[in-house]
Amino acid sequence: MSEKSEISALVHLLEDPDENIYIHIKEKLMEIGPECIPLLEKASFEEELGLLFNDRAKDLIHEIGFKKLIEKHQDWVNIPASLFDGVTEIDQFIFPNTTLNYINHEINQMVDDISIQLTNSMSPVEKVMIINNVLFDSYKIYGDKENYHLPENSSLGNLIKNKKGNPLTISILYIEIANRLNIPIKGINLPNHFIVGFINENSFGEFKQQSEYNRNDVLFYINAFSKGVILQHIDLEDFLSEIKLENDEKYFTPCDNKDICKRILTNLVYSYKDSKIKYLKKDLQEIIKLYNK
Repeated sequence: MSEKSEISALVHLLEDPDENIYIHIKEKLMEIGPECIPLLEKASFEEELGLLFNDRAKDLIHEIGFKKLIEKHQDWVNIPASLFDGVTEIDQFIFPNTTLNYINHEINQMVDDISIQLTNSMSPVEKVMIINNVLFDSYKIYGDKENYHLPENSSLGNLIKNKKGNPLTISILYIEIANRLNIPIKGINLPNHFIVGFINENSFGEFKQQSEYNRNDVLFYINAFSKGVILQHIDLEDFLSEIKLENDEKYFTPCDNKDICKRILTNLVYSYKDSKIKYLKKDLQEIIKLYNK
């Protein structure tokens, strides 16, 4: 019997009403891992195996996928070198309907459209104006002010597909485009409203930690949610004063990739606080725990 046939046989045993047999089969399928998922999905959609089977198959598909995510994302949290990788690992699990290939293709198209307009002699502000024109005028990316806390606004894939998002997702797109163009732009973890900063090239380091920067390393700030409006240090000071927070250096300097991904997760926890979707809130809390170890 081939390995595929063996897995298929195990899959069909999930409909056995004996709980002990079910637990035993589930353990075996969990050990096999993601290789089971296509066969579980095929049996659920193409065969009439009953409600018990479908419920068990759905739960098992989720558990296998979540286990894989936790293992993979733990590796990323330990070495968060690529912001894009960390963001898309979360995004593909929570919002799987937009493929990673599609996201990459669309971002690369934006990058191509920007790069043909850039020259080495341009100033930082001029480069930002080009990015803004392509992103917000050509591609019509915009901040969703009407449904600000909609869960889909925290998804990079949904932003690429539907052209709308929240300050964090639009900033992540801005950062990733800049990264692919070798433009020194990084995230600024401002309370209540995530933005990005254009870093002095002499201070910029792809793997530098936030503690290695000071506010003078940032030439200016960009509010991606408001179509790339440029802000100065004084604007951030005024904003912090309005919300009654001290001018802590961490609000003016580039944050770490882990901070950005954790903020996605906390945004999703808030967006889904009243959700009745099985697993969802528990999953999000379990992922967040990876950041607190």
